Amino acid sequence: MNKEINGLKEGYWEKCWGNGQLWFKGNFLNGERNGYWEIYYSNGELMYKGNYINGVKYGYWEFYDGSKGQLSGKDYYII
Repeated sequence: MNKEINGLKEGYWEKCWGNGQLWFKGNFLNGERNGYWEIYYSNGELMYKGNYINGVKYGYWEFYDGSKGQLSGKDYYII
């Protein structure tokens, strides 16, 4: 987890906010976000989730309200 190869992020990563809450979790390939990702607000609530291909949002994404944790929007990205 959280490794770099030739200065580029690789594999599964998790990072936390200064308060210890999870900030994000997801995979990197050659330093780019790749695959399924979840990003969180500093209060621990989910902000959004979806997939990346070579650092670009792709496919179905969901976005959440940070104060209530409720789904606030959906989108679909095509490369």
